Amino acid sequence: MYFQKVGIGQDLILLHGWGMDVSTWWPVVELLKNNLPAGRQGFTLWLLDLPGFGRSDTPKRAYDTKDYADIIAEFIKNNKIKNASILGHSFGGKVAIKLTSTYPNLVNKLILVGSSGIKPVPSFRRMLIYPLAKIVHHLVPDIFNLKTIIRKKFYRKIESDYENAGAMKDTLLKTIKEDLAEDLKKIKKETLIIWGEDDQTVPLKYGKIMFQLIKNSRLEVLENCGHAPHIKNPYLFTNYVKDFI
Repeated sequence: MYFQKVGIGQDLILLHGWGMDVSTWWPVVELLKNNLPAGRQGFTLWLLDLPGFGRSDTPKRAYDTKDYADIIAEFIKNNKIKNASILGHSFGGKVAIKLTSTYPNLVNKLILVGSSGIKPVPSFRRMLIYPLAKIVHHLVPDIFNLKTIIRKKFYRKIESDYENAGAMKDTLLKTIKEDLAEDLKKIKKETLIIWGEDDQTVPLKYGKIMFQLIKNSRLEVLENCGHAPHIKNPYLFTNYVKDFI
């Protein structure tokens, strides 16, 4: 698994979202390394490309979230990382939840950013479009690539990552069905939940649910931010992270 190690200080492992890689953290790397008040230690940042993303190899089989958590746990042990805090964004947050609930002795503190993990109730639009997409697949002849074109339009309507998942489609299908509500209830570690007020990918209501399920947690909502507050407002984002850890 590809990773970058940057800085000196407390260990902080950063897990990116679906379809991303270590570069998603570049806007906050220097801010986390530096700019700390006098007398306060910085961070050793461990930036990981999760298997199937960036420069890491694609798994030969479909992974579920537990598979990813096991891999991160093994990475922590192999690199002799002690008292690491885990910061996960979106899908990386889902992995961080499973890691913390399964291997609590490996985690110091947990930070979730626009995290997936609560299985959404299907909207009427999703319940309608998925069956229509299947009908198209079975009934429409694939003349001039018509079937593929129509199917992609359907999936684009529901903002699905599936058509762009490539070799990771089976992993996406496997992980997207998982509901980690019970894992969230098991977490005892101090947790910071950061959410963009205008997040349309994983709406704020799911952050509020996580806040309710993790007893030792606090929720910070960033105004005028969407699904990537670490990119939209890196200064405020890193201030929350540094104060928390």
